[in-house]
Amino acid sequence: MTDSIEFGNKINRRPLIVSFLLSLIVGSIFLAINLKLALGLFLLILGFMLLWYYPTNLRTLFGHWQVEKHGISYYKMHSYRDRLKMVLLPDKTDFQFISFSQVHKYHVVEGNHKYTSADILTINPAKQSLLPWKRKAFYLELEIKNGTIDLDLSSSQRRDSNTLFRLSNVLKIIDSKIN
Repeated sequence: MTDSIEFGNKINRRPLIVSFLLSLIVGSIFLAINLKLALGLFLLILGFMLLWYYPTNLRTLFGHWQVEKHGISYYKMHSYRDRLKMVLLPDKTDFQFISFSQVHKYHVVEGNHKYTSADILTINPAKQSLLPWKRKAFYLELEIKNGTIDLDLSSSQRRDSNTLFRLSNVLKIIDSKIN
């Protein structure tokens, strides 16, 4: 096995840059009409993008996680505050680690169906949309003592045709560690 198997996109400065540029473009368009209106729209769009759009869609846009030798590392995105911190301070992102011994059970969720490692290759995942709010559910759900952890697969599936093969390898690793 290689050092790790990765899924999802790593957080970067893209949310900050896109939010600022979109706000600047809209503000510039309305600058010819009224300075106060332009400034108001700039701040409104910037606030909307940074405080609502990206924190809400962060799991599907930047749901990076990786399987390592002794467990799984994933971004800490439990609360709104965690997600907002990731958007505003992408270099100070916190990871969570869960060892394989903490995993009791797992399954892959695709749409309304749940799959185990035995039937993983029967999944015919729906084509994922570029728009994060239109993506179909496709994630690995880990059941642990204190609840569940959902690890997104939709962004990987959208851009990588080998996602199911890599996922099947991950499930074999998890099976060997928890059984």
